[in-house]
Formats: sequence, C-alpha cells, structure tokens
Amino acid sequence: MKPENFIDYLRLLREEIAALCVVKCRMSHERIRRAGESILPVVCSFPEGSYKRVGLCNPEVRAQRLGCSHTTARIELEDAINELNTGDGESGGQCPSLGSELNWLNNQIHLLDHQKGEAEKTLAKIEEEMYCAGDRARRGAKLIAAQKAVREMERLHDEYVEQIGVLRDKVVKEMDKLIEQAGMNQSHGAEVGKERWGEIAWSGLTPDAPEAGPAVVPTGLGDLCRWASRLNLMR
Repeated sequence: MKPENFIDYLRLLREEIAALCVVKCRMSHERIRRAGESILPVVCSFPEGSYKRVGLCNPEVRAQRLGCSHTTARIELEDAINELNTGDGESGGQCPSLGSELNWLNNQIHLLDHQKGEAEKTLAKIEEEMYCAGDRARRGAKLIAAQKAVREMERLHDEYVEQIGVLRDKVVKEMDKLIEQAGMNQSHGAEVGKERWGEIAWSGLTPDAPEAGPAVVPTGLGDLCRWASRLNLMR
C-alpha cells in the first residue's frame, strides 16, 4: 500500500530496489546430491527415475535475489518500472524498454531453470550407468558432453544475472530522476498555493462572505480551495 506522500513512497521503493542482490548461484538448487565415497547420485523413491536435488534456498534469501528462478524480487523491480512508466516526471512513459527487458530476462531465467533441471538429471543417469556397467571408457564421451551442457547453462545463468544487475541500476537511476522531478513539482505547488493565499488574504474576503470581512487563515486545504474558488468567481 502506498504512503499518503507519493515522494516518500518512491524513495522507499527506490531503496528496496537498490538493496536487491545479484548473485551468481548458477541455479544450484537444481544440482543433484551425491552419496558418500561413491559420489553416486541419490535416487528418489518417488517419482520413479528421479533424483534428490540440493533444493531451494530459504524464502528470505530468494526474496532478495534478482537472478533466482523462484523469487519475488523481480516483481518488485517490475513495480518500480511501472511507476516510471506512469509517473509525471521526465521518466514518465519513457521507459517501456526497461519493462520489455525485464520480461525477456524473466522468461529466459524460468526456461533455463527447466533446462538445467533436465541437464542435471541426464548427467546423473550417465554417472549411474557408468558405475553400474563399469565401462567408463565407452561412456566417457557421453559423460563429458553432459558435464559440458550443465556448465554451459551455468554460464548462461551468470550472464542473465549480470544483465539483470545492470537493469536494476538503470531503474534506480531513473527513479532518482523521478523523485527529483516529483520534489520540484511539490515545491512549485506549495509556492503557487502560498501566492494564491496571499492574494486571498490581502483581499480581505472570507469563503462565506465574499463582499467583506477580515482575512481568516484557512484551517486546511479545503478552506484554501474554497477561498480560491470564490476569488476567481469575483474576477
């Protein structure tokens, strides 16, 4: 929920985005556990043909990592980009490319997560077959190819993490511009309000008796608006 003061909301959101982490975890949650000295993959009883994974980091850690495939951090980044695209400052409506870039990275990370899981499973099966059959020489090429596939996906994830880190920095920079513009607009509005109040007070009018009366300081924005409205009607 947004605070009443929009600038405070933007500043808070900006700090949250700046604090989001970019960590090259290489999707370690998809790695398969190995057992003891045999270094064999640990098989799960259900579903059949599956293996025990390292598993996800805890929710608190994932919530701060932009490159994680199971995170809410990219939702926060999307919220910030939406503010940039709907804001009143010079950034307002000028950052659709940031949203497109985030959508692309989000899709690539989710796709890579699935691919990495399958590649790790393939590697585990080859390792298991080699151990059981005892023909390491004949199956060595398959093992090397499977290991290479996993490493390539880890390299790709590193690349995506770097890109989303650059995107985060762009968003923070644009938010700084929006906050500065919003502050200028707020200051200008306050100055205009003071100027109009000066005219009203000098005229000696009151909201309920426009013909005459002592200048009474308005007790709130509503009073000020009524005074301004009556003054404009008399002009």
